[in-house]
Parts: sequence; structure tokens; C-alpha cells
Amino acid sequence: MAANTPRAKIRRTAITIALIASAAFTATIVIGTLGPLATGTSVDQMEWNIVWPWAISCTALLSISIWARRRETRARLAQVREDPGETLNRRVRLINGAFSDAAKLMEDLRRDLEAQQAVRELLIAQAEEQQRLLGVNEDQAEKIRQILIGQSEATVRAERRQQWMFFTLGLVASIPIGIMINLLVP
Repeated sequence: MAANTPRAKIRRTAITIALIASAAFTATIVIGTLGPLATGTSVDQMEWNIVWPWAISCTALLSISIWARRRETRARLAQVREDPGETLNRRVRLINGAFSDAAKLMEDLRRDLEAQQAVRELLIAQAEEQQRLLGVNEDQAEKIRQILIGQSEATVRAERRQQWMFFTLGLVASIPIGIMINLLVP
């Protein structure tokens, strides 16, 4: 375990906080026990059912904190005792592995970049072809538009004629029907 890793620092901080808390709890128990004795309260009148659970939990917390601190110290001492040549060899192997991984990644990136450039060139060629076709199609589109406009104007004129014809027929038919109704109804 590395001595300066974030995890080790957090662990050391937690152990230190546990030691401080254990000491504070122990001090509370001692003061809580000695305080009544100093004021003249007899030991029989003290509430031991409150003191003993605190004393047991503080002792357990203190023991665990000391054990964890010793374990951390032993791990750091083991790192210090490690052969410097072996440590250097291990670090060199790690660095060589990192460089080989980086070389593989660079090769992959190079291949991806070449593939993207090939796709880009293909897309540019397709876009140029589309532009050329668009120029040809613009002339044809203009001709089609002129035909459609001519047809739609003719259709509008025919619809207007039809509407006027229906209006005239309605007017012509309604006058005789109105006269017949006036004659038949007294």
C-alpha cells in the first residue's frame, strides 16, 4: 500500500480522528467518574449503568484505533524495507507497460483518423456531385415550375368560370321558382 495515496491519507485521517474521539470519550468517563467522587458522592450512589457502556465502547474504539494505526505503520515500514533496485525495476516495468499501451492507442488513433479522412473525402466528392446535379436540376426545376404555374393558372380560370356559371344558373332558376311560389300561395 502506497503511503501517499489518497486512500492512505484518508485512512490515516480517520484513524487520527478515532484516536482523538477515543481520548475524548475516555476523558469524559474519567471526569464523569471522578467528579461525583470529588463532591463526596459515594460509589454506591453513582449510576454505573451509564458509565460502563461508555467505558466499554471507548475502550473498544481506542483498541481498534491503535490496531489500525499499527497496521498502517507496519505497511509503511514494509515499503521502506523494500529493495530500492526491485522498486526501481517494478516502476520501470510499469512505465514500459504504460508506454506500450500509449503506442497501441496512438496506432489505433492513427487508423481511426485515416478512416475518418477517407470518409471525409468521399463525402466531399458526393457533395460536389450533388452540387453538379443540382445545377442541372435547377434548369429542369425551373421548367417544371413554369409548367405547374401555367397549369395552376388555367385551373384557377376554369374554376372561376364554373363558379360564375353555377351562380348564373342559380339566379336563372330561382326567379321562375320564386314567381311560381308567389302565384301558388294566396
